[in-house]
Amino acid sequence: MDMFLGIRGGTAGKFGIYWSEQHNSYCDKNNKVIKNEEVDEKFVNLKKDLVDIITKGINSEFDDVVFDRFNTTNSFFNRSAMTIKLLCAYSKGTLFSGINTNKDQKELWSKLVPLEKRGGVYKQNYEITTKISKRHEELSDGCLSIILWLYRNAVLSDEKSDSSLNKESDEGVMIVPNYKLNYSNMLKTSKNIILRGAPGTGKTYLANQIAAEIVSNGGTTNVAELTTEEKEQVGFVQFHPSYDYTDFVEGLRPSTTAEGTVNFELKPGSFMAFVNKAKEIETDHGQDNFEEAWELFFEDVSEASINNEGFNGIKTLTGKPIKNLLVYNRNDMQGVYPAGKEMYWNHDQIYNVYRGLPGVKKGGLDNYRKAIVEYLKTHYGLKDYQAPTTSEKNNKNYVFIIDEINRGEISKIFGELFFSIDPEYRDHKEGIFTQYANLHDNPEEKFYIPSNVYIIGTMNDIDRSVDTFDFAMRRRFTFLEITAKESAENMGLSSSVKEQMARLNRSIVEKGGLTSDYQIGASYFKALEVPEEDDKNAPLWEHKLYPLLKDYFRGEYKSEDILEKIKKDYFNKED
Repeated sequence: MDMFLGIRGGTAGKFGIYWSEQHNSYCDKNNKVIKNEEVDEKFVNLKKDLVDIITKGINSEFDDVVFDRFNTTNSFFNRSAMTIKLLCAYSKGTLFSGINTNKDQKELWSKLVPLEKRGGVYKQNYEITTKISKRHEELSDGCLSIILWLYRNAVLSDEKSDSSLNKESDEGVMIVPNYKLNYSNMLKTSKNIILRGAPGTGKTYLANQIAAEIVSNGGTTNVAELTTEEKEQVGFVQFHPSYDYTDFVEGLRPSTTAEGTVNFELKPGSFMAFVNKAKEIETDHGQDNFEEAWELFFEDVSEASINNEGFNGIKTLTGKPIKNLLVYNRNDMQGVYPAGKEMYWNHDQIYNVYRGLPGVKKGGLDNYRKAIVEYLKTHYGLKDYQAPTTSEKNNKNYVFIIDEINRGEISKIFGELFFSIDPEYRDHKEGIFTQYANLHDNPEEKFYIPSNVYIIGTMNDIDRSVDTFDFAMRRRFTFLEITAKESAENMGLSSSVKEQMARLNRSIVEKGGLTSDYQIGASYFKALEVPEEDDKNAPLWEHKLYPLLKDYFRGEYKSEDILEKIKKDYFNKED
């Protein structure tokens, strides 16, 4: 009990139970005496709420109803400053930081990690903290809290500083972040790229790195570090010979009615569904920190109400003092009133005035409500209200990855979308009619691809050459070759393993007479810590490299001799 009631910040009354010296008894949040037989149950429920929110927070169960701000009944959910302190204290490792992200949401924290309905500031704090601590394991939660606080002060101290990673200038021109990967900059410029190269050069891995960097606006190249929302901005599909237009764009799919009748229904394909998501307009949640300011104000008035002293300090707009404010709670609606007077101002009425609306239909007593709003601004950090707005278009980046793009019949899969993927025709809402446009709810509806959608394809040159692409397709994509040497650098192989890989690839060209398209990438070697030296104990050579090379030279004249020469080069053995 001391634990619950001994936490600093306000009074115990905010938990719905406190000891009243005046009544020599426990009282509830409405200052009414609690019956002795109900006291134990109150404390048991309070303890259960605290254990519940701390346990589920530590286990990152942010989808639980405890963290649903609209449906939670947990007594501690709205006490985020205190609850996060406890999460910091009881969690193992660096999972939470001692920063109350309830403050400075619009200016700072929501630009780092968007605030979600489920999880709220708790999930936001967790994702900010874990994202940083994964990169810098040496930072304790206390040290990280200090760094975040200094960062917050540095950003907010200069109103002109840009704390977002991707913003629009005053002229409306999008400023592109300086990405770590040069490939990301190339994708932003050209809209569509294809990563081509030999087997094992990590093209798919690199495509995911690029996608992560683009959707996070330069925040990370690791897909695992993306937020849930950012992960939904990345699409992935793998082409194969049977993949077609109906899978990619749209087509008729069988569906069964409640009566068991089978019908065919028009369904969007993987790419069309992804593009439609990228077109969804964004909502700017505006500026509204009323709940935070009201909570602090109501706690202070509650504290002053405990001994019926009342809260003083507020004056009307004409300078008349509002004396001895007390709190009340009717039907779960908080409010305040001056002692001895029949005037009541509840939370919702004051919130209406804050938003520029009448407190009640006739507007009676709004001068008092306006006085409270002004007091919240000067003493509790209440900011001017800004209504939510809906932007004209979605400004988030979306990346669609097509793995093994050359294994499908490109022209048949894309169909008339060749026109739409052209960088010059992005955002052309005139668009094109798809093959099934006549089955749309609006037959006049045309399809277009917005400018915030980026496409990455990957292909192995030895499967099917880039020459198999028709010129219309090749013109719309920028082809980037990922060499075996580049893949070794990208994947951080040791110098000795890189040397063994280089010997193998030189031999494939010089002894085998093949082109660089057949060189083998670093993905095959990334599990090696040291080179393979003994051909009698070389699982990589025996199970992966040798079978692949056998396929390369199948049917070749003296293929066994060629393979033996390459093997000697691989193990660095003299003739």
